[in-house]
Formats: sequence, structure tokens, C-alpha cells
Amino acid sequence: MNDKDLSQQAKEYFAQIRKTDRLINRLDSTIATLRSSLTSTGSQLKQDKVQTSGPKNTLEETITKIIDLEADINRRIDELVSMKQEAFTMINRIPDLDQQNILIGRYIQLKKWEDISEELNYSMQWVFELHGKGLLAFAKANSDFLNNRENQSATASKQSKESVE
Repeated sequence: MNDKDLSQQAKEYFAQIRKTDRLINRLDSTIATLRSSLTSTGSQLKQDKVQTSGPKNTLEETITKIIDLEADINRRIDELVSMKQEAFTMINRIPDLDQQNILIGRYIQLKKWEDISEELNYSMQWVFELHGKGLLAFAKANSDFLNNRENQSATASKQSKESVE
């Protein structure tokens, strides 16, 4: 495996943290929308009750959806915390502290490049260079883990395809 492939493997590992964080934010936004719909329908709840045969979207159903989504978010937050702890432990295997700082800032704290550059007082170009070296060092320091993860992913993908057929 060449250096570019190793760096890409590390990026794919870190991408799971960002994807999980984004999903949590989207689910949280969905909850906010559902809660807002509860308050906006408040005046409609006092109207005379009329039986209809159409779909029922009751207050109870909405509250149940909110509770279920909150439970899902809490599970995903626990998963995200575990992922970040695991990534932090693996990043600490890199000997260069600047590379560690950049990887932690970018992939655990989910900071923008500009913020990392400013915090470290480095040019963006130097941050990008250290980031690339850090990804490579990360992939080499954790090659067994990343290769096992890649093999598990390939096996799961193959099993998924077989179950569809």
C-alpha cells in the first residue's frame, strides 16, 4: 500500500466521526421541528372533536416520535464519544505533537482549517503539510487496526450483497 492509500485509509476512518456528528445534529434538528409543530398546533387541539377516517397525527404520536428520536440520539452520542476516545488513543501513537494537535483539532474537535492554523500560529500551507504527514503517521502507527477494520467492512459489504440476492 502506498502513502496515498495509507492517508486515504486514515481519512476514511476519521470521516466516520464527522458523519456521526452530522447525523446527530440532523436528528436534533428534527426533534426541534417536531417540538415546534407541537406548539403551533396548540390552538387546533381546542377545536371541536370531529371523527374522520383520515390519518391521525395526534399529540401523543408526535411526543412518542420525539422520545424515540431522543433515545436514538443518546445512543449515537455514546457511540460518538467512544469513537472519539478510540481515535484520540490512536492519534497519541504519533510521536510528533504538532501532527497530533492538527489531527485532534480536525477530527475529534471538528474544527475548521482556519481555526487550527490560527491556534497553532502556522500558515495554512504548513498546517496542510503537517496534516498529510500526520495522516500517514497515523495510518502507519495503527495499520493493524485499520486493515482489520477495512477487512471487516469488505466482509460486511459482501454479506449485504449476498443477502439482497
